[in-house]
Amino acid sequence: MTDNDRTKFWCVGDLGDLEVLHARNIVRSSSRHTHETLTLGIIERGTATLNHKGESHPIGLGSIVVINPDDVHACYTQNFGGYDQHLIYPSIQLLERANSEINGQSPQIPFFRNPILENKSLFRQLEELFGVLENPSSAIEQETYLIQTLTLLIGVLTAPTTGIKEHGNEPQVVRLIRDYLEANYRENPSLSQLAMLTHFSPFHLSRVFCQAVGLPPHLYLIQVRVLKAKKLLSQGLAIAQVAQDVGFAHQSHLYRHFKKFVGITPKQYQRQFQ
Repeated sequence: MTDNDRTKFWCVGDLGDLEVLHARNIVRSSSRHTHETLTLGIIERGTATLNHKGESHPIGLGSIVVINPDDVHACYTQNFGGYDQHLIYPSIQLLERANSEINGQSPQIPFFRNPILENKSLFRQLEELFGVLENPSSAIEQETYLIQTLTLLIGVLTAPTTGIKEHGNEPQVVRLIRDYLEANYRENPSLSQLAMLTHFSPFHLSRVFCQAVGLPPHLYLIQVRVLKAKKLLSQGLAIAQVAQDVGFAHQSHLYRHFKKFVGITPKQYQRQFQ
């Protein structure tokens, strides 16, 4: 993003610290990444290309973005005019509860087959929700609009009950490397060192891991560090200390990767918790 970008990020305490992002004039492409939450929002201006699990999808005014938790994606800008988007990130727990109450089933994560939707009713509903979230409103009004939005999204637009792909279905070697990187994110292992844990060749391990996760090991490690950094920043730790604690060699590395993955700087993110 450039100095002309206008990005606002905040958490709604009355909705379980629901994260909200309003970004305007986005002119820089994002890196491939995933979220632990659902990514749900609308494109309000401009055009871009969403790469979702290796497939390209054009997006523009009126597009609704619905990306399942753990789905690898990136957004690429197409011109200097940029684009505007409004996003929320409902947690897995919220999705399970909403799906259970709406469909009368045991808690299960709803699954969305298409990352881009065109639905005028849902678009208007999301516009109204973002208006309520961004302007002074009561807790009951915020919760009502969120429930109405999730009811429309889940009740009408989900695929037949399938749930999200579980990590337990991936190769054991991939789970081993995931666990190692999540436990040792402060370290800087080489691909050869990771391969020694599995008895795979570095080439084979990289291919298997990328096929299962959608990211190569080095990008997965960076994402783990960014997620750890978010938690530390929310607790008020100094940014320089956070960078060191999560394994980045320099504070500038944290800034660069944090903005690519989260869409805002560490300072902007931390400001919401002060």
